[in-house]
Amino acid sequence: MNIMNVMNKISLMKYFWFTVILLFTYSVPQDSFSQSLIIEEIKIVHKDTKSFDDDILISALGVNESDAFESSVLSSNIYKLQKFYFDNGFFDAKIDTALRYDPDEGEVFIDIIIYENEHFKIDTLRYTGIGNISENAEKLLSKINTTAEGQYYDRSEISQQGNEITDMLQNNGYMNARIKPDSGIVIKRYAGVSPNKLSVYINFTGADTVFYFGKTGISISDNKYGVDKELLVEEIEYEKNEIYSKEKLLESEGNMTKVPIVQSARIKPDKINNNKVDFISEIILNDKTEIGPYAKAIVIDNVFYAGGGVQYLNKYFSEGGKVLNLSLDALINSFDDYRFELSTEITQPNVFNNRSFLTDKITIGFYNIGLTKNYYLGNLISYLQTFPEKTFYKNTSLDFITEFVRFKEEDSDIQPFTVFNSILSATLVHDNTNKVFSPSRGFFHSITVGSGGLIPKLIINAFEPDLYYSQYLKLFTSNNLYYNLSRVPGGTVFASKFMVGDIIEYGSGERVVPLQPFYKFYSGGSNSVRGWNAKTNGVTSNTSDGGNFLIEGSFEIRRQPFLGSEDFKKNITAVVFFDYGNVWLSDEDFRFDQIALAVGFGARYNLPFGPVRVDFGFKLFDPATGANQRWLYNDFGNLFGNRFVVHFGIGEAF
Repeated sequence: MNIMNVMNKISLMKYFWFTVILLFTYSVPQDSFSQSLIIEEIKIVHKDTKSFDDDILISALGVNESDAFESSVLSSNIYKLQKFYFDNGFFDAKIDTALRYDPDEGEVFIDIIIYENEHFKIDTLRYTGIGNISENAEKLLSKINTTAEGQYYDRSEISQQGNEITDMLQNNGYMNARIKPDSGIVIKRYAGVSPNKLSVYINFTGADTVFYFGKTGISISDNKYGVDKELLVEEIEYEKNEIYSKEKLLESEGNMTKVPIVQSARIKPDKINNNKVDFISEIILNDKTEIGPYAKAIVIDNVFYAGGGVQYLNKYFSEGGKVLNLSLDALINSFDDYRFELSTEITQPNVFNNRSFLTDKITIGFYNIGLTKNYYLGNLISYLQTFPEKTFYKNTSLDFITEFVRFKEEDSDIQPFTVFNSILSATLVHDNTNKVFSPSRGFFHSITVGSGGLIPKLIINAFEPDLYYSQYLKLFTSNNLYYNLSRVPGGTVFASKFMVGDIIEYGSGERVVPLQPFYKFYSGGSNSVRGWNAKTNGVTSNTSDGGNFLIEGSFEIRRQPFLGSEDFKKNITAVVFFDYGNVWLSDEDFRFDQIALAVGFGARYNLPFGPVRVDFGFKLFDPATGANQRWLYNDFGNLFGNRFVVHFGIGEAF
């Protein structure tokens, strides 16, 4: 074998092993080592300034402790954090990482090293394309100040500013106004003298013609139920020849979709004549009737009930858009506390306008509450009037109830008797909270004034039937406040509640009886002072009979610890709370040193129908015990004894 052949074979062998090593290297997953590791700790290291809390930065990063570690995922998420800083005006922020591995424990420790560098401010804020808008639009424009010159650059605030201006223009006739799609927001950084300042230009188009509403037609797809088009016309918020407003158009669509027979409504331009626009409302209907079972969970008199029933619903019962609802339900708290109800309800919309509703509801019920059996027959006539969004009170209701309640106590010398009551009450409601089930911002307020016994007094005194009645005045107010404490919506929420109720009894006579527990206030329970079970708190001889004067409130911190998670953990909320309150026989018996206090913690798991919750409450101050045992620290041995209560529920406590 000559030397050339030997050299060629050596070269071939070198290429062969080089190829094998190369293929092996790239056939092994790059993250095979990292995939076996769990993120034990994420630490934010600030090298110069610190403008954001670490939990906000970790949420923006999108990687959490206890997650499986993947280097490729971390690299892409570092870009997310870089973008977060860029969007908040730190255009030159630098972000690096340092990793420490513990192979024996299968853990990795991540340091996120941040150099924020300069924070840029807006030196100039200019708008183009809106130089010829009306004087009224100019005045409204001057009031839009989500961001302004001199403030730090925030991309979300700039976008919101542009959207608010667009909405303002479209609500004042400029139907085609919008931010330019290709060059809507332009940023120019200064160089040299002012390196930390910039100019922002928001460029608009279509703000040159004012449009007016023309005619609006109604087109119902497959109108097999003969739905009257005038029913839907009454839901339109604007008039012909009125200046165009996108807000009123959307509100009209919303009004139509609130009509039970309507599945969807879309109002869109049909014809344009000069600057007058004719619209067409395209309507798709729901099925007229529904029948089927339903589940139900509700708190009544501080007691949590669960159960269900069956319902028949006719969404277009007769002309005028009446709705018929027949329901039969059964609710249970325990073998000694359960309820059955059969009800018929008819609702008439558009009584005086498209914001007014009249409901008549007849209910037959049987309520077993401890040793008391209550047989109920009542009729509720309720008038509801809603108000425009700009008013403080969103709606008011006027309710008139006439009812017969027969009370029968087992194992008692008290003979069964029947109470005839009439209750006339008025309620005002303000509600600007942002969510139905778990609000993170906003304020809810209601106030109710009611009077009972007027009609029974006239009838019973005139005809002298074997009936009894009570006369009283009832005042009640409920107030809830929600405030978002973190930059991440809903991340950490402060919530508070304050309620006051007073029942003032009056009148005398052989047919006048004290107000029955059926109508009173109670304290303790899953939606009340959570250191006590339902109806077990109160400065009364028998707390289950309730009282006529109530003060109650709560403070809660609600935090979603896994907000950035992509799995089931993202729906978990942790809560700590402080509750206070009590009930007294009357307002004259109220004393500050008898206000019960409770503390505790809990967890919620958010589901589509609302959060399922569990709360652990402790009696911090119990005014019903001896002076030496009222405070928890005086009776710490009973921490998990009679000072401890577990509550389950559906929905937030308030």
